[in-house]
Amino acid sequence: MTQRNMEARTLRGMLERGEQVVLVDVRKREEYAQGSIPGSVTFDAYDALKAKDGRAMDGLELPEDARVVTFCNRGYSGAVAAEQLRQRGYQAFSLEGGLEAWKGL
Repeated sequence: MTQRNMEARTLRGMLERGEQVVLVDVRKREEYAQGSIPGSVTFDAYDALKAKDGRAMDGLELPEDARVVTFCNRGYSGAVAAEQLRQRGYQAFSLEGGLEAWKGL
């Protein structure tokens, strides 16, 4: 079985070691502007993900071999986003507990 979630502590360790990972914040742009994980990019797909739009992540350009971690505030929309990216062939994980878990480190 493929691992689908990543703990905040694991992600922090990867970033501290300089491992290549693309962080995708799927929250609304206004929320992203108020603060996010350093180095993340914004892709405002929150409403589409919440509405269960199977094409919510269409339009996100990523390197083919990218390891991707998606996140929202608490984790649900980030998990849906990661699943859509996995279906497109990416090595994608969702940040378990979302930005709230990251802030709790």
